[in-house]
Order: sequence, then C-alpha cells, then structure tokens
Amino acid sequence: MTGVDDRNPNMPTDVAPAVAHSDLRHGVLSIPEVLAQSVANMAPSAAMALLPLLVFLNAGNGSWLSFVIALVLMLFVGVCITQFAKRTNASGSFYSWVRGSLGIGAGHTAGGALLLGYIATGMATVLGFGIYGADLLSRIGLSTGVGKIQIALYVVDLVAAVLVAISDVRISVRTSLVLETISVATILAICGAVFVERGAVIDTAQVSLRGSGLGGITVGVVLSIFAFVGFESAGSLGREARNPERSIGRAILWSCGLVGLFYVFVVYTQVYGFSGTQPGFAKSTAPLPDLADIVHLPVLAPIVDLGIVCSMFACTLACINAASRVLFAMAQDGLAVQPLARVHRRHHTPHLSMWVVGVPMLLVPALFLLLGNDAIALSGWIGSVAVFGFMLGYCLAAIGAAWFLRARREPSAVTTLLAVISVCAMLFVFWANWIPQYPANHLFPELTAPYDILPYVFLGWVVCTLVWYAVVRRRAANRLRGVRGVVLDPAE
Repeated sequence: MTGVDDRNPNMPTDVAPAVAHSDLRHGVLSIPEVLAQSVANMAPSAAMALLPLLVFLNAGNGSWLSFVIALVLMLFVGVCITQFAKRTNASGSFYSWVRGSLGIGAGHTAGGALLLGYIATGMATVLGFGIYGADLLSRIGLSTGVGKIQIALYVVDLVAAVLVAISDVRISVRTSLVLETISVATILAICGAVFVERGAVIDTAQVSLRGSGLGGITVGVVLSIFAFVGFESAGSLGREARNPERSIGRAILWSCGLVGLFYVFVVYTQVYGFSGTQPGFAKSTAPLPDLADIVHLPVLAPIVDLGIVCSMFACTLACINAASRVLFAMAQDGLAVQPLARVHRRHHTPHLSMWVVGVPMLLVPALFLLLGNDAIALSGWIGSVAVFGFMLGYCLAAIGAAWFLRARREPSAVTTLLAVISVCAMLFVFWANWIPQYPANHLFPELTAPYDILPYVFLGWVVCTLVWYAVVRRRAANRLRGVRGVVLDPAE
C-alpha cells in the first residue's frame, strides 16, 4: 500500500514517517559552518597529499585532465542534488532525498552506499594521519616505524575525532574549517614556489598529455572523484543549519567548484615540480613535503606535514559527522537498530552512531598494517572502494532529483539531462575499473591485483545491504508499508 505526502499530494511514499528530529539541535549552523562540513569532508589538503601521486601512476601527464573530468561530473551531480536541498529539509543527506523521491528501497540502497563511502574515506584519512604523522615525527628528529607508533597515531586520530564530533556540531565544523584553512595556505605557498623555481607556468608535457592514454586518464578519474567525495555531506546538516534551503545548496556547489579548481591547480603543479627530478614523483612517499625540499623550502616541509595531519583529522571528523547522521536517520526509520537513533542527552549529537561508524575506520587500517601492507597502497585500495559507494549514491540521487521535480510538477529538462549524463559517465567509469578488457580493446589495460577484486568488494557490500533491507522489511512490514506520512519535509 502506498501513502501520500499530505503536504505534497503528488509525492507518493511507501514508508512510515521518521521519528521526530527535534532531538537534534535546530538552526544552529551558519552558511560558513555548513560550508565547512563539505570542505572538511573533501579535505582538500589531505586529498592533495596522496591522491595526485596515485592518479599519476595511471594517468601520468594527464592527471590534471582526470581531475577536470571529475570536477565536471561532480558539478553535474551537485546541480541535481541541490534541487532537493532547495525544497526539502532532512538530516540524512542522500538517504533522505532518495527515500523521498524513489522510495524506501532505493533510499536504503543510497544510504548503504553512502555509509560505505564515508567509512572507507575515514579509513583512508586514518591511514593518512599515520603516514604524515610519522613523517612529521621523523623530520623533527624522532625515530618512527610502521608498527606501534603508526597504530598509536591511528588511535589518536579516530578517538579524538569521535570525541570532538560528540561534543558539539558547531565546535566540530569550526575546528575543521580552521585546520583546513591553515593547511591549504601552506600548500599554495609551495605551489607558488614551484613556478618560481621552474621560471615558467606552462608545462608542455602536461598540456600535450605526453605519454598519457585514454585508458589511464579514465582509470585516474575514479581516484580523482575520491578527492571530491564528501562535497554533498552538507546535506546531512539539514536539520541543524539555518535557512537550509539556501545554505545547503550553496555549500554543496561552492565547495565542489572552488575546491575542485584548487585540486586541478595543485595536481598540475605537483607533476610539474617533480618532472626531471630523481627518484621522481612516482617514488615519493610524502609528495608535498618532498616538493618543499625540491623548491628549496625545506622549512615548510614539517609545516606541510602538520597541515596535512590536521586536514586528515578534519576529514576523519567530517566523515564521522556525515556517516553518523545518515545512520541516525536510517535508524529512526527502522532500517537500523533502534539504539542508533538516540542522541547524547547534553550535546544532542548521535553519539552511538558515531562510535559505530568510527570503530571500523580504526580497526581495518590497523589490521591491514599489522599484516604487512603498505599504507600508501592501502589508501589507494580503500579509496577506490569508497568511490564506488559514492558513485552509486550519486547515481541514485541524480535520478531521484529528476523524478522528484517531475512528481512536484516542476519538471526540469536541464536537471534530467545532467542526471542522464552523470549516470552514464559514472557507469562508464565503473566499467573501466571493473572489466575494461571486455570487449577486447587497446584503450584499457587489464586490471592488476588487488584492483581487479575491489569492484567485487563493493558489489558484496551492496548485496549485504539489500539482504539486510529484505530482512528488515519482512520483520517490520506494518511499519515500513501502508503508513501515510511525510518523507521529505518542506524547507521552511
């Protein structure tokens, strides 16, 4: 039996109303603070710490183009999802939006995909905190190793992030913004020094895409998208933002556009700065600090390390904030265990959900490190899985946006076109990182281990979420079906 949104009779629903959200603080975040959530979750300085190197290993001199393609795709998705943000008010981000437009099943799938993305991203930032924390300690004269010190750094990052996230959402986002601003300023100083050192701005090797192929650039798009994931996380603060119909959409688009331009500039500069050096970009274990040495600014190397460590922490914090609110919203609708719908009595934050999403962010990196895996390589593996999760969420949100407007009798040809382009492009990118050798072609090389199994890790997660949904739906059929209620609250 299908219900109808009482305030919008054209919007069908097949799910009971969520429990009232009054236990979250309402209207406490300004536009800069909402923007800080998206920027911190993107973690621009943390992204530029390792992702350019990982993309370069596939795309070479075409790395900057991989990031440009990712930027355009994410802007397309951003335009689509802001259609929700302008008209609705929810705390579950894509889960709430897709749930209200395509139904509870699609919403659950989007929520599960987002949880995978945020948790995996948190794992990558915990790893990055350890990598750059260890490099910082070694640069100031303290001996470090991969064992106990690295794991100790993981614990510091995760536990501190959870405690800050629990304490107050305003403290959380303000901390993230301050840390990220300092780090970005330091990176830009190094980038400026690269052009001074080279005596020119144009790198002909990159402009001409020398040695790069379509296959490598396309594969590089996945990790380039990883740099953008989280730009949508402002949507998880719909209940806590002031004027959410204005602030959420602006935060999503501004963070994507401005940070995306920063990415393209820094990637281009890093490749330019390392060209002709030995052992070269591909062999660097801490690219930005190494780049500071190349441009004869070694004094900035430990500052960059510290900035990146702070950015990694800010991103871990933002991932916990976003993931916990998605899980919180799902629990309120009966799609997760009910204790996860509780909030802290004093701080009004979803503290139990924060610990649930935070624990695997620590345990998985620590376990893989103890098994002898390289932390930088592991960051790339985890990043790919995270992107697959986000791409599924983005596809569902883009489709949902077009359907949402149609159901409201506000059809938009532009939104529909951007949704079609976004979905087709992301499906192509997924195929290129799954079975690109079928059909046989000369554009894409056969994937090597472990990248050839990562799509199956993602697909396994999707299957598990679908099984969980089937079990929950069967056990709580009366609650999840046949109850009239509001799925998406109009923005006030």
